[in-house]
Amino acid sequence: IKSPGVWAMTLAHAANNWGLYNSLSWTPTFYAEQYGLNVKESAFLSVLPSVAGAIGGIVAGSVADKIIVSLNSNLKENDTMDSVSISTNVRKTFQAIALFGPGLCLLTLSSHIPDQPLTAQALLTGTVGLQAFNAAGYGAATQEKAGEKWSGLLYSITSLPGVMFGSLGVYVTGQILDATSQDWSIVWGLTGCINILGAL
Repeated sequence: IKSPGVWAMTLAHAANNWGLYNSLSWTPTFYAEQYGLNVKESAFLSVLPSVAGAIGGIVAGSVADKIIVSLNSNLKENDTMDSVSISTNVRKTFQAIALFGPGLCLLTLSSHIPDQPLTAQALLTGTVGLQAFNAAGYGAATQEKAGEKWSGLLYSITSLPGVMFGSLGVYVTGQILDATSQDWSIVWGLTGCINILGAL
């Protein structure tokens, strides 16, 4: 609990979950309310972001691992970097992508809700696809930081506040929509800002 790394992973997990839970819970409603689409059409547009998320997580994990192996194989005795520092820097970089990328997509969406649902879908697909880079960020960092014996416990410690914050995000989003006559710009802007803050 005193570790800055654990706090960083916990905050990244919380910011990520706010965005992920809102995307999963509210995107079909966004399509229905903003574009007048029925449930079937809304569901269809909501599938591509999930596919992008699955692909993004696999790609990010594979690329991060290859970078770490490559950098470790080039280490020399006199290098100031060690394998732990290399892994930490790669994990931080991928986690930054997983929060800054979605933040920028959502701030773009919030600045002007597009007239066409496919444009909004592209931004939301980018959001979820980039968000999945957390698989190579805090998702993998907990295993490296705690080791095999304690990685599950560390992930649980970072996950509990993340789940609570993500669930709070779903509730707050509903309250914002009710209070603003369904102003989605505020919802996407707030979520984008939380992603950016989580990356800092």
